[in-house]
Amino acid sequence: MSILACGINAALAADGSAAEEEQKQPAKQEKQEKPATPKAATQTLEAMTVVGTAPLNPPNQKPQLDSEAVTGSRLGLTPRETPASITIIDRATFEKRGAQTTQEALERAPGIIVSSQPGSAGSVSMRGFSGAQITQLFNGITVQYDVVAARPLDSWLIEREEVLGGPSTFLYGQGAVGGSINYVSKIAQRGPDRHSALVSLGEYLNRRASYGFNGRLGNTDNWLQADISYLGSEGYIDRTEANSGAMSFSLLSDITSKLSHTIAFEHQLEDRDSYWGTPVLNPTVGGRIVPWGTPGLGPIEGQIDPNTRFRNYNAASPTFDQQVFWLRDIVDYQLSENTQFKNTFYYYKADRQWLNVEGYDWNASNTQIIRNRSFAVNHDQALVGNRFEIVHSDRWFNLPSKFSAGIDVAYNKQTRAPSMESPNGTVSTVDPYNFSVGSYYDYPAATGPVPNARNELYTVAGYAENRLTLVPDLNLITGLRVDDIRLDAVNLRTGIVPPTATTPAAFGRRWTAVTWRAALMYDITSTFNVYAQYSTAADPPSGILTTGTFAALRDFDLTTGRQAEIGTKFDFWDGKGSATLAGYYIERKNLSMTDPSDRNRVLPIGAQSSAGMEANIGVQLTPEWSMQGNMAYVDAQYDKFLETVNNTTIVSRKGNRPTNVAKWVANAWLTWDFDPDWQWNFGSRYVGDRFVDTSNIIKAPAFAVFDTQLAWKFNPHATVTARVKNLSDEQYVEWGSGGNAPLFFIAAPRTFMMELKLDF
Repeated sequence: MSILACGINAALAADGSAAEEEQKQPAKQEKQEKPATPKAATQTLEAMTVVGTAPLNPPNQKPQLDSEAVTGSRLGLTPRETPASITIIDRATFEKRGAQTTQEALERAPGIIVSSQPGSAGSVSMRGFSGAQITQLFNGITVQYDVVAARPLDSWLIEREEVLGGPSTFLYGQGAVGGSINYVSKIAQRGPDRHSALVSLGEYLNRRASYGFNGRLGNTDNWLQADISYLGSEGYIDRTEANSGAMSFSLLSDITSKLSHTIAFEHQLEDRDSYWGTPVLNPTVGGRIVPWGTPGLGPIEGQIDPNTRFRNYNAASPTFDQQVFWLRDIVDYQLSENTQFKNTFYYYKADRQWLNVEGYDWNASNTQIIRNRSFAVNHDQALVGNRFEIVHSDRWFNLPSKFSAGIDVAYNKQTRAPSMESPNGTVSTVDPYNFSVGSYYDYPAATGPVPNARNELYTVAGYAENRLTLVPDLNLITGLRVDDIRLDAVNLRTGIVPPTATTPAAFGRRWTAVTWRAALMYDITSTFNVYAQYSTAADPPSGILTTGTFAALRDFDLTTGRQAEIGTKFDFWDGKGSATLAGYYIERKNLSMTDPSDRNRVLPIGAQSSAGMEANIGVQLTPEWSMQGNMAYVDAQYDKFLETVNNTTIVSRKGNRPTNVAKWVANAWLTWDFDPDWQWNFGSRYVGDRFVDTSNIIKAPAFAVFDTQLAWKFNPHATVTARVKNLSDEQYVEWGSGGNAPLFFIAAPRTFMMELKLDF
């Protein structure tokens, strides 16, 4: 169940229907007579939690269209009722697909490409946009540093992931031009005691041990959730050992029949030896090796030396660590049958450390590797905020209406401490196959982290959303948000480097963003609808204010985005199948670009757009066979982009495809329940070619990858699964970085795993 369904959400009576009232009354009576039979009380409360929403469909079958989604709206709508593309990936689907991290679960959503390379380990590409143009939320909260903060997390703590396509600033604040992703944590739920445990072991010493509990505390109106998990690996690349630990606890208390309180805590620790990518060979043209960056090169598919597939050119014992703490305090109050108040106080603390040699490039003859960019940095980030909201059902001009409004106040502070050396300095030139790794501090230019800047971000936002039923089958859904954003930045190195006009001792900026969405949804039948919507987005040109610099911000106005989308959601074949189809156009203006007349100055003059379509379908073919699949096509381009090349030449990139964007992405699963206790699954994924540089010279090749698994439920509480990922041992590129020293981040080879899951 989602976060917004916790507390006493189950008692909302959102539309005031008689059916909901009938479910509420027994619960009230039971609490007054309390209690001869705690089990009966638990069953009543458990029934309340699914009011207004259908149970989740089994994994890899029909899409989740009728379970409440918390990401596309604050009105408690299901994906079928939401005039936007919403994908729900639930916990059972994580487990069925063997997704051990949040990214592994996310990458099979329509049109999604992900990457965990250390520089921006939360990288996501969707609808032609990537990086800071995609908002990634934790229980509906953005830490405003998503491309770094959303690095892969142990999926054991996550109840579901939801993906919203297109702009959503009107819901979550600055950013979210291409879409929003929401990671919804496990939290205490009303219901019977439940224990779950999982252990797995596989190649490259991939290992996992996890345990979770949710249940009632004695004969009280308190429910506890506790989960703990360990995830580790020796890594498929040399010297990439990784270990992480995660835990979460939450307590739900029904104080009265109308008032509930939830306190939720999460802690994550990760220690990871990092791999920054594999150097791409200089291309051979006419029998002659030509270095990247040579004028006149056309689009070329990048290649790596197969003997370097598992090589890591980083320093010994590299650092890519983080420690994260989350605290949420949630109060739900049911004022009346049609009105609910909710208050969420939240606190986030993250410490991150990097200490690496980050760049590797072949020399002009493809015989040696030039190692460069020794770089260290520490991040210290803290976020504290409070969100108060109300949901109210009423009639406007005698028309049924559901209304939501709220105020969100947040203070976000980040202090950065990068090393002092030039990040482009050469570290060493080595034999690609036999070289001395060396430690980070072996290199003369390398220094440790030195405090550099502190950014303090203050945000006050007010928002409202409404669903108005114009006629019985036609609904108007609208939303509006106003953000007041203030940034104060301080240069902490004034004693080392004197302030200048381009690097002042301190600076401040303030913006006001007004964003909105308007949509019409028409129900042709109860299981077939069509919709049309228009939505907007806004954020500062740099995209990330928590690390924004004076050069990137100056006196610039907001970057703006807009989207038009049409779509349909429907069942077919007597309800055996469900599908969604959407088409969209997105445009973003005022991107920050280098000033053509002064490469040290940045101007908000860029523009980018995309047009595409997405389809998602699932069907129960027979009682034993089921199928699910999705497909996405996008045509994305820079509409205006002037780039400085070699610090001297200004080149237009107009018409080029943005980096790491594939025109085609598709996923499919086939499930065969050939025995009541046995199940076979087969999954496939296709990603088209992508350019890894803005000049569109270097291509990462298209790939197709296949997974399979066999599961045996050998008793009612235990299932053992044998799983093979990347069945054909495809050597494929997860992500790429371009320029004159391109790197391909090579994905994992064929990997075998065994897993035991217990539920009791």
